[in-house]
Amino acid sequence: MRVLLSITSILCFWMNFAQDQPKNTDALITINKEEISVDEFMNVYNKNIQLIEDEDQKGIDNYLELFINYKLKIADAKSEGFDKKQSYLDEYEKYKNQLIDTYLLDKKVTSELLEEAYSRTKEEVKAQHILVRVTGQDTLSALNQIREFRARFLNESFETLKKSIHNGNAIFVENLGYFSAFKMVYDFENAAYNTPIGETSQPFKTQFGYHVVKVLDKRPSKGQAEAAHIMITNKSNDTEQTAEQRINELYRLIEQGESFENLAKQYSEDKSSAVNGGKLKPFKSGEINSELFVDTAFSLDVGAISNPIQTKYGWHIIKLLDKKPIESFEQLKFDLDKKVKRDSRSQVIKKRMLASIMNQYQVQAPKSNTISTFYKKNKDESGWILNESLSLENQLIKIKNRVLSYGDFLSFLNNNSKTKKSLEDHYNTFLENNVMQYKKDQLPFENAEYANVLREYEEGLLLFDIMEEKIWNRAKNDSLGLLEHYKSNASKFISPKNISGTIARSDKKSTLKKVKNLWDKNTSNDEVSKVVNAKNQNVIFSSGTFEIGSSLLPKNAVFETGISKIFDLDDSYVVLNILNQQPEKVLSFEDARGAVISSYQNLLEQNWIEALRAKFSFSVNQNVLNELKQKISNK
Repeated sequence: MRVLLSITSILCFWMNFAQDQPKNTDALITINKEEISVDEFMNVYNKNIQLIEDEDQKGIDNYLELFINYKLKIADAKSEGFDKKQSYLDEYEKYKNQLIDTYLLDKKVTSELLEEAYSRTKEEVKAQHILVRVTGQDTLSALNQIREFRARFLNESFETLKKSIHNGNAIFVENLGYFSAFKMVYDFENAAYNTPIGETSQPFKTQFGYHVVKVLDKRPSKGQAEAAHIMITNKSNDTEQTAEQRINELYRLIEQGESFENLAKQYSEDKSSAVNGGKLKPFKSGEINSELFVDTAFSLDVGAISNPIQTKYGWHIIKLLDKKPIESFEQLKFDLDKKVKRDSRSQVIKKRMLASIMNQYQVQAPKSNTISTFYKKNKDESGWILNESLSLENQLIKIKNRVLSYGDFLSFLNNNSKTKKSLEDHYNTFLENNVMQYKKDQLPFENAEYANVLREYEEGLLLFDIMEEKIWNRAKNDSLGLLEHYKSNASKFISPKNISGTIARSDKKSTLKKVKNLWDKNTSNDEVSKVVNAKNQNVIFSSGTFEIGSSLLPKNAVFETGISKIFDLDDSYVVLNILNQQPEKVLSFEDARGAVISSYQNLLEQNWIEALRAKFSFSVNQNVLNELKQKISNK
């Protein structure tokens, strides 16, 4: 997991390499005689260009330089033997095994599962369940226990059962709300969709243990919604008001005609959406863990705004931006296909895939029920031996041009003799493993997409390892270098200027003049609020410490301690009662340590890239590049 997460964060710029058969194999770049095609570069460029925020960096020349730097790092990792390290080889093999499963799928079975998944995407199930985890080999005990709980589930309330048997460790009694396809493991999903409303399923097993599921409701999917919200958390940091008071104030301003988006930017405590005027990512009804939030959002007309509601996360005002029904099968097919291949449905596909591969490679193998005629237990029954009439070297199984002998299976048998399986089960495992391994070995030659994706993992792992050694760890562990870097760049490590006090906001300038007059008379914020808001003049007060640049403060204003003038702010006005100011100041080395490490890492990386450009020979085919630029400009 460490490496996968790191690859995602480090290579967000690069990790979407081409997965289609190359159409233009002309060499654009050559690094130490290794050619990199136009297609490889352009697939990276096209898929990742929108991730670059700086418009100046989006030009093909700038992007090409970044790509060359990336490839030079990979070349350096290989030249220094990072691809020979056991830790790299182990992780590469692990990811290769994970990846390969995606490509060993039966298309016909996949198609059937896609159609089933689409049908279930259009319907949502509301359910409760009981889970008994299976520990060790004691499956019978767990099965008996879930049978007992099912009997109680038929006659006792969910609340009673949860209180009496749920322990959050071995036994779970949970209300699952509404869900649709892919939200649960496939076996659980099957049980839920196949159980009629109001009934409780028979016990069934998943990878987690034994379950019973009680279906409370089934309904057509609500589709997909796009919404924005203003959220005030239940534990708001505002020192003057409760979360409920603040959300009601904001709702009152919206009713008075103030901009929902501006209020979200200034006051919403969901920072990830606040910067976009409260806009959330599109969601389906089973994707947000709050039935109230979902039902409220979908109940609105497009453009309408809800009353304040409270969820476990805080108080919300929701604005519905758009609402769409479930898309057609053809529109969703690509996304469903990806989900099926990642889902536990893939196990169904793999079983059928084995039969297909055996036919593809014309596998010659004896039936499992005849295998006992070839092998027998030795005298002390500690292992297996081959019958005297057979030779260890003779063919037992043939997979196209790969031959497995009687001796190969005998070695497998004796190496796995402690596993409690029958001779036939051992043989079936041996046959399946070798057939699948042969397919895996042939896949890079049969499937260009797989070969390209495999390269992504290889390069991602190498980049992580060399960056960790040359940049990240070196920067963190170089105490003298860090201190020297801090001294040379101390002016860069500063704490921002901030002010402490109260900000009053209103859409009416005349109202803020009254606030100023009351503040001049040393009236408390609480009393000022009571006076002005008693007349429905809708002033919002925010108290605390604010960094210069905060969305609550006017831009480019000069602040002084005391009561300020009235400033324009978006479509409204603000006045400030400033009690204290903290100017910018240079942070101490200890306070700035995190920023110093990051800055020093950037310096080390810059120096490293310069050294790589001197160490390796590389060139760009200018004619190919010019053709590429012309093609892009003509689009």
